[in-house]
Amino acid sequence: MKCTNKQGGFTLVELAIVLVIVGLILGLAFKGRDLIDGARVKSAQASTNKIQAAVNVYFERYNAVPGDGCPTATPANQAACNGARNGLVDGATEPQAFWQQLVTNSTILTASERNTPFGVQWNVLTSAAAANSLAGNVSYLIAGPDATTASVDVRYVCSLDQQYDDGVRTTGNIRSTGVTYNASTDCWRISGLATLAVRLLP
Repeated sequence: MKCTNKQGGFTLVELAIVLVIVGLILGLAFKGRDLIDGARVKSAQASTNKIQAAVNVYFERYNAVPGDGCPTATPANQAACNGARNGLVDGATEPQAFWQQLVTNSTILTASERNTPFGVQWNVLTSAAAANSLAGNVSYLIAGPDATTASVDVRYVCSLDQQYDDGVRTTGNIRSTGVTYNASTDCWRISGLATLAVRLLP
């Protein structure tokens, strides 16, 4: 009796099918990453819009900017903010009072709505003079602790600026320092951390 050994292997067709499937999986993974990045940029814009809308609602209710004229960081109510008002959120106590009045006192915002999609919180900053690419006497929402700490991936900052402003980091309503970009930069090819400031008032 003759015994033959038949060796099995993959045909070219089978190998081609496997390679096509692997290619599709890799393509979907990269496309999924692009969708997540795009969603993060849109979420940041939605977050700033929500805070700006909350300021408008507060002004309609109380005829005052939240935090403006507050002598303490934790005012009990709007009546406790009886200091001089200039329509900005500045000074030592007003930025903290801003969140106290929007989140705790009026509950127009929730505490979680102060969080950015970049893992840091929104803060408010007003500079008396132009500095760190910010205009003077303008209140900004700052992603992170201050205007000089680079806390956000520059790819998101650049994309946000290009999609919702002028794409120039030192002009317009969205400003940044840390990494240079402009309106024609391919945002997804640059790297590093940058600051993010979005104009709030006036």
